Amino acid sequence: MKIGLAAALAASLLLVFSSGASAQMTLKGKHKEMNMQCDTCHGQTRPREMPEDAVCLQCHGSRDAVKQRTAKLNPNPHYGHDESISCNDCHKQHEPSVLTCDQCHKFGYKTP
Repeated sequence: MKIGLAAALAASLLLVFSSGASAQMTLKGKHKEMNMQCDTCHGQTRPREMPEDAVCLQCHGSRDAVKQRTAKLNPNPHYGHDESISCNDCHKQHEPSVLTCDQCHKFGYKTP
């Protein structure tokens, strides 16, 4: 009986803490303005990992289209020598964004 009660308590706590973590996740910027839901990017499973670039590009267009939209910036942050950089390396929706290029360079862009 005590083992069953302990298992039920553990399961309840796990449920509370896991649902609380997702409830704390908030969007920012345009995604927030558009009132996007978690499953728009994360699918039905809502993983803790960020979506692949292909998910971002479904709405934001091809990499070339993204480069075109930021073409007036000098240098263009989306036209770089390191093609392995992922959208999520700079753009964060649940925490402050970072400019990954500034690890080596000093461009100083404000990353949305």
